[in-house]
Amino acid sequence: MIYLYVRTDNRRDLDRLRRTVALAREFDEVYLMTTDFRAALYGRELGIQRTVGIEDFRNISQICQRGDILIFDSDEHLENDHIHQEMIDYFGRFIRISYDPADRRREGEILISPYLEGEGIVNGILIDRRFFQGFEKGMEPLFFWGDADYEKELLEIAPRLGGSFSLIEGLYFFAGYDDELREFFREVYPPEEYLDLLRGAGLLLTASPQTALEGGAAGARVAYLPKGESEYEKLLGELGLVRWREGLPLQEFRELDREALYHRGTLAIREALEAFL
Repeated sequence: MIYLYVRTDNRRDLDRLRRTVALAREFDEVYLMTTDFRAALYGRELGIQRTVGIEDFRNISQICQRGDILIFDSDEHLENDHIHQEMIDYFGRFIRISYDPADRRREGEILISPYLEGEGIVNGILIDRRFFQGFEKGMEPLFFWGDADYEKELLEIAPRLGGSFSLIEGLYFFAGYDDELREFFREVYPPEEYLDLLRGAGLLLTASPQTALEGGAAGARVAYLPKGESEYEKLLGELGLVRWREGLPLQEFRELDREALYHRGTLAIREALEAFL
């Protein structure tokens, strides 16, 4: 059994969850832990059968035992070297996912990073392999802001989009928020349709960096609308992702190099991890 833990909450997007699920699907027996219960249920929708919300990462020890394998995607308490070392020592294999280009690997852990290379480091980009599979493309322009919009920023952004997009709702959107947004979009789709819609997307605008990668893997022409600083920023720049600006023509949305993404992707990461497991 491989255990995975992802930090989630209803004010954050689920980029960490989606990239960790992508890796979890490469193994036969996995148990996914998230911080909040709604994200755990969404993990099941994404294809992980055994999931649980545990509220606090310190409850991991209620699920796992000393010597188990843990894949850890969180920044909780990692600035505390003592706690970090305790986790490394407790688990038989402590595998940490980090997209922070300034991060460093600690002795005894295995680090998955799109930026770093070296001993004990697996370099790659976590994207669910389902996005690389052939899927009939539509030309409906899709927009995905992200999973959370606690401050309702999208109400300020949406009028600037020109009315040509259909919206995929975020998992943590307030009840009734779709009614406020509907006038700005051709169609509003529930979050449960995220996977199928993205796999069939021909044009995608998103403020979620993980969604930008998934849309690019699916063959969509993509543009990225950054909300602020992101640990993905350097990676997206290296991949040549178009940054959205008001009035950007749809013709300037750009495909990503799917072959390069696949060869740096989840299958290659799993194969590299097998040397450590």
